[in-house]
Amino acid sequence: MQQIKNAKDKYLEPKEYKAILKELYRKDITLRYALDCEFIILNGCRVGELNRYIPDDDGPKTFTSFRTTHLTEREIEILDQMIELNQLSEDTDPNWYKSARIFVTNTGKPIHSSILSKSLQRTNERLKKPIPKQLSPHIFRHTTISILAENKTPLKTIMDRVGHSDSEVTTSIYTHVTKNMKDEAINVLDKVMKNLL
Repeated sequence: MQQIKNAKDKYLEPKEYKAILKELYRKDITLRYALDCEFIILNGCRVGELNRYIPDDDGPKTFTSFRTTHLTEREIEILDQMIELNQLSEDTDPNWYKSARIFVTNTGKPIHSSILSKSLQRTNERLKKPIPKQLSPHIFRHTTISILAENKTPLKTIMDRVGHSDSEVTTSIYTHVTKNMKDEAINVLDKVMKNLL
């Protein structure tokens, strides 16, 4: 039972990530963080990978994190919106920290996990019903896994999307979500048979 709880605490349910994103999008000051988090949910990347196209970067955490991901239409919209926000800030703010990065703070500095984590904690505190989980940007990466598992995406495809070659976390979340899907299959079969008889 503890293993199931541990798996559930590693990702957000749809109502949870919708509440967090809605609250982040509600305030202009957290708009960039909302875009960051939504992008991570869609892409499955780590915060540190948001800007890995920079030539002088050290590269991703592991070799398998070197990957090509196909972007959704929404990911492209987010990139375009961030580029537009950055250009507007650069044109109007004399203190703007100019860099080639796309995912930056409201001052133009690179986004870091600790900054985003603090914003998520404050956002969670503003919710009518705060989410009883440890919120960090990494939870959105795990949410990617749960969304794909719920939509019957094969485990290998999910692992490729998030850059895992062999991950206990991916497997535990996938197994937990697919267990819920198995429970739902039982409910569907019960319902069909009750209606039949």
